[in-house]
Amino acid sequence: MIGSTEKRRPSEPEDAHRGWVAPTPADAVEAAADRAMAAAERAVATGTATDDQKADVRRMDDARTHEQRRAAFRDRD
Repeated sequence: MIGSTEKRRPSEPEDAHRGWVAPTPADAVEAAADRAMAAAERAVATGTATDDQKADVRRMDDARTHEQRRAAFRDRD
């Protein structure tokens, strides 16, 4: 495992280091999206998700960072 004092590889996201803390939501809209993401992921895990929640979680599959996951979750186009 890469320690916090070691350099990361160019292909690794910034949050690949142990001890790295994701930034908190910048505003109420981001906080609401984070809560909705968590609720959708819990629903998928427990088998109670709606079709919309399942689609939202599937869009986040390829994202690596929290910000990428939030953007994918919010992108319903």
